[in-house]
Amino acid sequence: MKLSSPSLAAPPARRLVPPSLPFAIFLAAALAAPLVMTTGFQLRLVSLIFIYAILGMGFNVLYGYCGQVSMGHQGFFAIAAYAYALLQSKAGFSALAAFPASLVVCALVALLIGIPLLRLRTHYLAMATLCFGLVVSGVANRWIEVTGGSGGLLIPSLAIGDKPLDRVTLYYMIVAATTIALALQNFIVSGHLGRSLQAIRDDDRAAAALGVNVAAQKLRAFVFSAVLAGVAGVAFAVVNRQVSPGMGEFPVLVSMLTIAVVGGLATRYGPILGAIVVVIAPQFLARFGDLQTLAYGACLLLFLIFVPNGLSGLVAGLAARVRRGRRGRPGLIVEPLASEVAKKGAGR
Repeated sequence: MKLSSPSLAAPPARRLVPPSLPFAIFLAAALAAPLVMTTGFQLRLVSLIFIYAILGMGFNVLYGYCGQVSMGHQGFFAIAAYAYALLQSKAGFSALAAFPASLVVCALVALLIGIPLLRLRTHYLAMATLCFGLVVSGVANRWIEVTGGSGGLLIPSLAIGDKPLDRVTLYYMIVAATTIALALQNFIVSGHLGRSLQAIRDDDRAAAALGVNVAAQKLRAFVFSAVLAGVAGVAFAVVNRQVSPGMGEFPVLVSMLTIAVVGGLATRYGPILGAIVVVIAPQFLARFGDLQTLAYGACLLLFLIFVPNGLSGLVAGLAARVRRGRRGRPGLIVEPLASEVAKKGAGR
């Protein structure tokens, strides 16, 4: 008697958590946040969490799912913000028209540099994109007549008619942008494009042999991630009411990489978890004063050692343990069934 017969097979495992539940939790928490915020500073911190989450989602699609290392995405973060400011101040665009136009500028720049750069691989691609980020930062600092130099540019406040938007309304606009970005990311990674990107990440030659247009898919992922970085850049500029060269410099890249590592690469909700840590952790470490950077680096190093798969991996591991606990050990299920089969066989 084989215990692997269909009658003795274990029932298929049910999902412990429905796929839509994390999205519903995120949306409910985002909508309820202003109800528990007591100061404008707290609301600004939560707004920054969602802005950095959008930035992390773009990098997650490009690097986590497609395996393309871009060290210059902070450049798109700055380009879209400068385009948004200049289109209003120099070209007379309204804020409503300047936002999509700035994203078009961002996408065109990504398309222009992506076609030659994505022919490179591994550290060559990383160095080439890093040079792009340095160029953007240098132009922002030195083209004073256009960018305002180190002083940057002021962003006019958003308004409906003659009434400026309050902080809560602006917050909900950022939540809406984050929700759309998250839905797009989840749609992409769960469909044909997502499977193609993962095949390219694992082995681009094998993916090409299977019929994947590697160059086109890499370019799509690059442009999409650049546009999300642009959305985050415009939102950051609107919240701060200013665009500065610091938006295209190295600290933004460090924050983006930290979001990817802490949240978990190639995970759907890792960018949100990573953004929470990146925005909130410095507030707790401020008590260390001049040692804040040292404490931040030490905590990040310990995190890399003990939680290598990020917070998403940690949550998934805990969920798997709960799932195994609910099922029980296999022996406790198979042995009684086997004894029943033996009794039936003896009766025959």
